[in-house]
Amino acid sequence: MKNLRTNIKELYIKQAFEILNFFKSIIIEVHHIGSSTIKNSPFQADLDILFIVKSYDDVKSLSDILIAEGYREVSNYSDYFRDEMVISNKVDGLNINLIFISNSSFKKEEILSCTECISSDNSYSMEFKNLKRSYMKKEISALNYQDKKYRLFQLIKQEGDRLTIV
Repeated sequence: MKNLRTNIKELYIKQAFEILNFFKSIIIEVHHIGSSTIKNSPFQADLDILFIVKSYDDVKSLSDILIAEGYREVSNYSDYFRDEMVISNKVDGLNINLIFISNSSFKKEEILSCTECISSDNSYSMEFKNLKRSYMKKEISALNYQDKKYRLFQLIKQEGDRLTIV
């Protein structure tokens, strides 16, 4: 398990720097997000990397360049990301999803907040692990998994909103 975590961390750094070298003038931030951020995860998950870019115009210009480099555009990644550009590649047998959003997107803080909660809060982490395990064991469909994951993230977001209000 530790070796898998080390490999994911190394791949994250390698992929993030590779993309940053191409597009350093338009990328503002890079974040490791998603289920591969969970400690002691019982499953191999895709590596999801969030790139915050200056504007949506910048996002659109990236696609052709990355596809020419061997990446593929993903149109059905998740309903939540349907308005964002998601590019995928397979490295060392692991799916790597590069998600590009504009710095002005309201989703930026939601994504980072949910990732932080999933990574650091044991109850959310356990709930997400159980959900992912059910999906990996094919106990629930991809559509059901996405729906339940969306509801979990909405719950995290609502709880964060209540904490902010207080």
